[in-house]
Amino acid sequence: MASASSSTPANDQWSAGKYNNNASFVYSKAFTNAVVQLLDPKPTDHILDLGCGSGELTLEIAPQVASIVGVDLSANLLAKAKANAAASSAGDNLTLIERDGHDLSTLPAEHQGAFDAVFSSAAMHWMKREPKEVAKGAYGVLKKGGRFVSEMGGALNMVGVRSTLHQVLKRRGHEVEKLDPWYFPTPTEQKRVLGKAGFRVESCELVPRITPLPTGLSGWLETFGFAFLDHLSPTEKQEVIDEVCDALKVDMWSEDEGWVVMYVRLRFKAWKD
Repeated sequence: MASASSSTPANDQWSAGKYNNNASFVYSKAFTNAVVQLLDPKPTDHILDLGCGSGELTLEIAPQVASIVGVDLSANLLAKAKANAAASSAGDNLTLIERDGHDLSTLPAEHQGAFDAVFSSAAMHWMKREPKEVAKGAYGVLKKGGRFVSEMGGALNMVGVRSTLHQVLKRRGHEVEKLDPWYFPTPTEQKRVLGKAGFRVESCELVPRITPLPTGLSGWLETFGFAFLDHLSPTEKQEVIDEVCDALKVDMWSEDEGWVVMYVRLRFKAWKD
């Protein structure tokens, strides 16, 4: 799921409606099967879902395990997750907690050293402030022998889109480096972060994935580009979206396929020995 772990509760820029309408592909089985298979959930597992977002994937995993705790900082996304859980019997063993992904060490004492797995899908690239604290927190909540399995944005993710946002906003006088919310590491960088936290890394690789955008690049920017765009006036925001889309149309749009972008996922599995 997507996570708001780089936001603050008082400034929750996530919209569950936009997320579900414009980006449901994020939690689709087609795009999550590989990381769920890497997790390999078992009936006895107690799992923490780091950056659970609106909970669709969390609820898919819940019936396969003993219990699952979903953590996300976005109150908007968690409210949708709670509604989804209430409407589904799959949520009977689900607990949802509002928490920054950097702050897993502040979870209740009963959660420290309690989980067989920490799982994260499409969330950790929003946890830019201090990635080593995210890894350290995941290590702390795991049992000895527990596993950390994640798929997140990696190096070259959204190539073209990110650089064009930077160029367009710089030309307009904005300090875009301070706005950019994303952490897209290389495998070498992520292995180093995990290793320093104490993990033994089993696998860590980049997985390129051409991804269709059902509501176009403009819908994607409205959903995920808020850190770049929401401080702008409505007029300038629309001008920036139009300028970015116009610049990228030559590479990312066709009459046959519509808008597609290059997602590059970093998928890893690591162990607390």
